[in-house]
Order: sequence, then C-alpha cells, then structure tokens
Amino acid sequence: MITATGLGSGLDINGLVDQLVAAERAGSDLQLNRQQSRYNAKFSALGSLKSALATFQSSLSSVNTLSNYDKNTATSSDSSVLSVSASSEAIANLYSVEVSQLASSHGLASGTFADSDTTTVGTGSITIRFGTTDYDSGTDTYNSFSLNADKNAATIDIDSSNNTLEGIMTAINDADIGVSASIVNDGSGFRLLMRSEDTGESNSLEIAVSDDDGNNTDASGLSQLAFNSAATHMQQTAAAENAQFSINGLAVNNDTNQVSSAIPGVSMTLKQVSESPVSLTVAQDTSAITKAIDSFVSGYNKFVSTANALSAYDAENDVPSALVGDFTLRSVEGQVGNILRSTPPGFSGSIGSLAELGISTSSSGTLEFDKETFLEVWEENPDDVIKMFAAYGTPDDEEISFNSATETTVAGDFAVEISQLASYGYYGAAAVLPDFGGGSTLLIDSDNDNLTLEIDGIDIGEITLTAGTYSTGHDLAGELQTQINGTTAMRDADKTVSVAYDSGSDSFTITSSVLGSTSAVNILAVDTNSAAELGFSVASGVDGVDVAGTIDGIAANGAGNILVAAEGSDAEGLSLTIGGSTTGSRGTVNFTRGVTSQFDQLLESLLDDEGALADRIEAYEDRLEDVEERREELELRWEKVRARYTDQFNALDTLMSQLQSTSSYLEGQLANLPKPNSVKSN
Repeated sequence: MITATGLGSGLDINGLVDQLVAAERAGSDLQLNRQQSRYNAKFSALGSLKSALATFQSSLSSVNTLSNYDKNTATSSDSSVLSVSASSEAIANLYSVEVSQLASSHGLASGTFADSDTTTVGTGSITIRFGTTDYDSGTDTYNSFSLNADKNAATIDIDSSNNTLEGIMTAINDADIGVSASIVNDGSGFRLLMRSEDTGESNSLEIAVSDDDGNNTDASGLSQLAFNSAATHMQQTAAAENAQFSINGLAVNNDTNQVSSAIPGVSMTLKQVSESPVSLTVAQDTSAITKAIDSFVSGYNKFVSTANALSAYDAENDVPSALVGDFTLRSVEGQVGNILRSTPPGFSGSIGSLAELGISTSSSGTLEFDKETFLEVWEENPDDVIKMFAAYGTPDDEEISFNSATETTVAGDFAVEISQLASYGYYGAAAVLPDFGGGSTLLIDSDNDNLTLEIDGIDIGEITLTAGTYSTGHDLAGELQTQINGTTAMRDADKTVSVAYDSGSDSFTITSSVLGSTSAVNILAVDTNSAAELGFSVASGVDGVDVAGTIDGIAANGAGNILVAAEGSDAEGLSLTIGGSTTGSRGTVNFTRGVTSQFDQLLESLLDDEGALADRIEAYEDRLEDVEERREELELRWEKVRARYTDQFNALDTLMSQLQSTSSYLEGQLANLPKPNSVKSN
C-alpha cells in the first residue's frame, strides 16, 4: 500500500521523520561502527598472524626432512655413454669407466607357418624357465642350462582355444612372466618370436613342452617351439649377454645395463660402447640442505615482518596497529625467540648456536644466512648440524639405526636393551638327499614332484617340480625356489622365499623373505615319496619372531626388526631398526630435537583448531556476529520509531488540513457578511 504524507499541510513529513530518526540513532550507530571497526581490525590481524604462522610452518618441512642432509651427486663426462646418479651411501671419489659391451636379452624365433590365426601349431603345455644357457648357435649345440632361481618359471596351457600362433602369442604375453612374444612375417611365412624382457646371461630362455601328440622333442605339434637340451627347434636370434665394462681398470660384468652394485651408492646406466675412458665424479650435494635452510630463513623472516607490522605504532599520526600490546602476539614472539636463542635440549656437540652455522639476526629481527660459513661447519661436522635443526637420534651402536620420532618424544639419552633379535620363518627338511658331491643324482617324477605350502599364512596351493634327473642339490633348490615364487598367490601377495641346499647335511631349507612374527613356512601336503627322497613332510616350520627389548628401561614394541618406544615413556615414538647379531645392552641413543623441529612443534600447537589463537579468532568472530545481531535489533526498533513519528506527523498533517479547511470556510462566510454603512443597490 502506498501512503502519501504531507498532502494536507504541505509539510515534508518524510524528511522530518528521517532527520528525527537519524538524530536519535546517531549515538548507537557510532558506538556499533566503532565496535565493528575495532573487532574487524583484531579479527583480520589475528587471521594474518595465523596465516604467517602457517607459512612459517610450511617452510620447515624441507629442513626437518633428514634425507635432505644426506645427498650426493654424480656426474659423467660423457652422458651419451654413461649416465649416473648417487645415493646417500656413495663416497666422494673419481672413477674412470670404459664400456666394452652392452647387456642384451635372449631372442628366439620359431619355424615358419602358413598363417598366424588359423593354422594349428599343437596342444599341450609350454614351460618357460630362465637361466644361463651354454649354447653354440653356429653348430646348434645345446650343452647345458643352469636355472636362475631368482626368476619365476611358468607353465602355460595350450588347448583348442589358443593353439594357433596368435593364440600362443597371447597366452605367453598374458602370463606376464617377463617374456615378450610377437609374430613376424619374414617373407617365407609367419614366425613366433620370443624375447626375454630382462637382459643378461642368467636370463636366457629354456622352452620345454609337454606335447599332446606324445612326443616332446620331434619337429611337429607343440614340440616345434622347444628350445632345451633335448630339442632346439626354435632358432636363437640373439644371445643373452652381460654388460662388460671396467672401473679404474678393473674388469666388471653385469646382467643389465643398469648397474647399481659395482660402486656402493652409485647407479650407472650404460648406453653405448665407449671409445675412450669416461670420468665419473661423485661428490657431496649440499644444494638440498642449503635450499632447505633458505626456505626456513625466508619463512621466519615473513613471520617477523608480519608480526612487526601488526604491532607497529605510527607516532607521527598517532595510529597504533591492531595488535599493539596484544598478549597473544607477545606470547608467540616470546616463544619463537626462546627457541631461536637456545641450544636444543639434549644437544651435546661442538656447535653452540645458529650463529655458528652462519644464521645471524639483523637489527630488524630477521635472519640472514651466510652459506659459506654454513658449508665450512657442515664439512667438519655434519651430524652436529643435523642435530641443531631436525629431530635426530644418534645410536652408540653402529648396527642400530634411527628411523623417526614423534612429537611426544622427549630429548635425551635412552638406553637400548635387546632380549630377542628378529628372525625369518623357515622350514628345515629332513637330511635324506643323496650325496650329490659324490656323484649321486635324484630323479623327480610323478611320485615326488608335488608339494603344497603355506607361506606367511597364505595357502599358495600345489607346486609341481619339473621332472628330470638332478645332479646337484643347488639346481634342485633353484627349481623349488622358482616354482614356489612363481605361483599366482605368491606373485599377487608380492612375497618370495629362498631355498638353500646344505651339502653338509644333504638337506633343503625354505626361508620366507618376511622378517618377524608374520613369517612362516608350513608344508600342507606332499607327494608319495617326498618325505623319503626330498625330506618334506606335512608339518609346520619354525615361525619368525619380532625383535624384543627395552628402550629407556621400558618394554618397547617390536615389529620385524623395528623397535618402537612404548607409549607413556619419555622416549615414546622413538623408532629404531635393530641390526647385528647380539643381544643384551646395545648402548644408548641420544635424541635431540633441533631448532626447526621445536618450531614445528610450537607452530603445530599454535595452529591447533582448539588452541588459544583459534579461540581468540573465534571470540572476535562471535563479537562481530553480536554486533550484526544488535544492528538488526536496532533496525527493528528504528522502524518502529519511524512508524510512530510518521503516525504523529500524519495526525498533525490531518489536523492542520482540517484547520485550514475550517479557516477557508470561515473566511468565505465572513466575506459574505454585510459591511457597516454599506448601501444596498436596487
């Protein structure tokens, strides 16, 4: 509804009401505006402080990461021949490398077929094993094959659904055993190619077949794909060869072109044969840690700049910043300053302060970093440098290594006592094997070739050993290891075992690769003659155990060879890897929480969602909401005041209108009255 005001009297009622309401609300509006401005300034300033603290904490990540303190760099004088990298274990040195031969993989090709998708090759099964082959391609003489026990073997079934070249190729590739199969038309027909995906002499292929036509060695059926000591119907297209090179004149060979074991901590990739020696330089890489310290100094300085701005006072204009004299800011600055100026708790070393590391404080309170000074100290005593910054543990025993600590770990020296070392689960077979060293052999046939095992709690099913006569215990141990590790269950679980032959006792030991209480090897089922001829009976092996002991005199938690200090102790969360072979007292671990680690702890508490800073920010947020609520309440009040004034002025306007109307009527009546001494006209 539209209401018109002032129509009777001509008064500007809306204007008058606006002025009266504005005058009446001026005091409360001024008070609310001042409160809102003050609360907003505090709220914004505390938010800026929190943001600066979060940025500061982010800058600590790299300097608190222990791996950044232990880096090396490796360079090659000719990267087209040799590319290199170095881990923390590498030792600074200079090497001369010459490459005479690159590693290559074994390649085989079948005979020709009229087509790839309709011609039947044969049915049965193909067994592919990896090992070292003594084969002369010039005379087609296959002398011997030595199994690579570290590679899994596979038996692939070929039936009417996949008995063409394409079907066999797909079946081999789908088996995913490290063999790549393909088909090529060489002009005379289609040929199946097989290549070992891994290079090196020990990764050549042995192809054995079980042909449904009853003959595993003739040149028909599936036997056409045989390549073993009994039949070589596949053609060797490429011999498996090791890489051959020299380091400082010492001849070295490796099964791949990626070499990681020749020089401790150095990885090399051989790319081509060299025409002249290539220089390999290993040096300490300090760029990661100096970059990390740069980040820390920059983060600290940003915090100081923000804190200074929030507590500044403009004397010229008499304008204080939002947090001048604020107790929260003063408390934060005090705690940060105490950490910066103090030696880390538990620290014992040659360094007394950050200033000795080239990190000094300027007149404005910011930090300055002198890298040259830092690198001089770092070169002399890197361990003390690490302890000055990060959370770091230094064991007395060289066979104990520090892994990590938690925010609850207290700095100090903690005694380590070991009552039990971690062990691997194993199964020791009975000593019934023949004297291989004396020339005896063992026939594997249908009466002793099957074995069912449980490894680390997983039933891996039945394995079948390759039939044949074995003349060495090591070859048979390799066959056992290959078949066990090649099962689907073991591959899916990413588990392995090692099988060792003991010539002294003529027995096998199957050992799990898992360390600790989850490690176990059990025999679930055996073949007819397995116990008598191989020493395997249905029985449980010896389970592995976890490391056990105390840290700081309190029983710690063991998992494998990892020992972690118990909850509630001063050392709580301290994690150690226990190596070596001795029990009893293993010395102490000195744990130091360095400057940046302390900063990280402090900032974590300051930035906690339930911490004091968050509470203050929330309090000002609540106050701002209160101001808004009071504004809304007052707006309702002023609307009522406006309505009252409007009603009053409208009533006045109506009254004045009525008075004006009466006045006009009276004036008209008076004007019509006869005037004295006036003469009436006729």
